[in-house]
Amino acid sequence: KDRIVDSGVADSKRFFEELFSFFPIDNVLISNVGKNLDILDIAPEDVRVLELSSELPLPVKIDYETPETLGPDRIAAAVGATAVFPRQNCLVIDVGTCITVDFIDSSSVYHGGAILPGLAMKFNALHTFTEKLPLLEVTNAGFQPRLIGKSTAQSILSGVVNGTVLELDGFVNRYRVRFDGLKVLITGGDSDFLGKQLGFDHVQDAELAIAGLNEILKYN
Repeated sequence: KDRIVDSGVADSKRFFEELFSFFPIDNVLISNVGKNLDILDIAPEDVRVLELSSELPLPVKIDYETPETLGPDRIAAAVGATAVFPRQNCLVIDVGTCITVDFIDSSSVYHGGAILPGLAMKFNALHTFTEKLPLLEVTNAGFQPRLIGKSTAQSILSGVVNGTVLELDGFVNRYRVRFDGLKVLITGGDSDFLGKQLGFDHVQDAELAIAGLNEILKYN
């Protein structure tokens, strides 16, 4: 079985130089949604480097009206879901800076989904676009924010956290009405926090996108 040997924060040229010196790497797949790091300048000449996009051969079919705008992180997580639940209807919920909800059908066709503001983005919006509301973070919320906020801070936590849970519960309920046997997978930076509060059965997989990247690399 494939396994993750090492991981780290890929935020510098030195990180990749050390990676290439420590491991016998033959193939690289880049999924980049942030600042550009030119791996081609760092990788040894005999290493094959691919960049993930909708134009790369994929083990899923992309049925999206603007595939050129589709984030590679969404593609990777969708492929990861088909590896976990092959030939089944899957809904991937990635809770990070933004929250994405993506549907892949039992024929491995990616259809798209929804993009919502993430928890930190909602907290920041309430603070930025008002004069007196404080800036809160997920760490202030604990694991069960009150339904009825008895202070301004508690009311913000209830609105942001409970509101997000209700949003996702609503999405899943609507998808399950339309698609039989739907499997729901949760991933992303806030998945551990939100996963404890969601009202539907799901599989939590922090490495879903990594698994998807590996499947795509093997496919190529």
